[in-house]
Amino acid sequence: MGNADYEYPSIMNGESTGTGIHRVEIPPPQPFFKSLKNTVKETLFPDDPLRQFKNQTPLRKFILGVQYFFPIFEWGSRYNFGFFKSDLIAGITIASLAIPQGISYAKLANLPPILGLCKC
Repeated sequence: MGNADYEYPSIMNGESTGTGIHRVEIPPPQPFFKSLKNTVKETLFPDDPLRQFKNQTPLRKFILGVQYFFPIFEWGSRYNFGFFKSDLIAGITIASLAIPQGISYAKLANLPPILGLCKC
C-alpha cells in the first residue's frame, strides 16, 4: 500500500509523457533505542503537553497548570455575547437533530423511546 510504486505521468512542455517514475527515498535506519524512545514519546505525548512549562517562573507554571486543567480560565476573559449567541444556536441545532434521532433509533430497535435519549 502507498504510493511508492505509483507511476506518475511526467509533464514536459505541457505534454504528458507517461513514462516518468518518481520514487520516494526510504529514510536511513535509526538505532533501536532512539526509535523506541521516539515511538513511545509520540504515542504517550503526541503534542508534548509539558512544553509550555519549560523555562517559566513558579507562579507562571502554576497559572499555566490551572489553565491546562480548567481551560475556561484561559479563554473566559475573551468570551463575549457574540460567542454566546453562536454557541446557543449550535446547541439548539444539535438538540433539534439529536433528540428526534435518538427517539427514532429506540423505536427502530423496539425499545421505549425514553431509552433513545439516554447516553449510557
